[in-house]
Amino acid sequence: MRTYITPTQDATIYQRYPSSNSGLDEILEVGKLIKPLDGNNMYASGSVRALINFDIASGSAYPSTAKYYLKLYLATANDVNRYQEIEAYPVSRSWVEGSGYFYQDVQNATDGVSWQSASADQLWATSGSDFTTAVSGTVTLSAFPLTDIRIEVTDIIAPVVSGSNTTPWNGLLLKFPTTDEQDSRNKGNLKFFSSNTHTVFGPRLEIVWSSQSFSTGSLKPIPNSNITVTPKNLKEAYTQGEIDKIYFVVRDPYPDKRYDEKQRYRNQYYFPSESYYRIVDQVSGVVLQDFDPYSAIDCDATGSYITLDTTGLDVNRYYDIDLKIKRGGLVFFPEFTYTFKVDNDD
Repeated sequence: MRTYITPTQDATIYQRYPSSNSGLDEILEVGKLIKPLDGNNMYASGSVRALINFDIASGSAYPSTAKYYLKLYLATANDVNRYQEIEAYPVSRSWVEGSGYFYQDVQNATDGVSWQSASADQLWATSGSDFTTAVSGTVTLSAFPLTDIRIEVTDIIAPVVSGSNTTPWNGLLLKFPTTDEQDSRNKGNLKFFSSNTHTVFGPRLEIVWSSQSFSTGSLKPIPNSNITVTPKNLKEAYTQGEIDKIYFVVRDPYPDKRYDEKQRYRNQYYFPSESYYRIVDQVSGVVLQDFDPYSAIDCDATGSYITLDTTGLDVNRYYDIDLKIKRGGLVFFPEFTYTFKVDNDD
């Protein structure tokens, strides 16, 4: 099973611009940035960090086996070292996103988080934000050209969900390791889309756990890859947050003719247990849920089905469902693409 949570607030803080708030910017930055007139040596004090928060309540309905990943979509990257690490830490005090901009240069608001302040009237105890290093998440940028990143933050968030955390939940801080921040030779800068982006590339907290249920009853296994697949109850549109079971009718495309009273399409099959689905944004082609064990297709006596969770999908957009079937060591993709829309609840 897989679901997503979108941020409640996010912002970037700049060491060389200690009072600047960027709460409404469409970009989140991590790495280094200096003022135009600074020399290269100032990269040692030109750190850039990102803060991001999600609404996570103690006792949330996620199993203890769930894993948590922060997904960030890359906009641009400059001068990033190969195998650069990005660290994630839990922020140890509350902060306010604010209404300022950095790149748009519309306003330099003072009502939110900055390098020196957590909010308009509260300074950080330590400039650059207050955070705890007791637990963390790390990702190494090993792929070049650089791509979007996915940081596992299970060790940080699982205790929040279970209620065993010792520090109140205030979101995540993203930064380069301290040695890299203090290294004037490190000039790496990564820009990711923020929650204020007008694209489909906003940050997400991905929550996954194994939940496949597989009981075939009197159904028959598919005889070969020559099958026809039709969704039995897929709706044209879903309200964001709606969760629904989508059953598939799996049958022969051209059944043998019979001169009796039995239905020609009497054979109803089920997909093998190693069958998966994915969800793709129709216009952008962004894969929001890929083929993996967390998107395994379930089965009961009625037929094969998926549990569609629209919680983290953007509204007023169309999505495609694709299938991947593994049978007898062979993998095939049925000629099946069905589309649905996600609406808001207005």
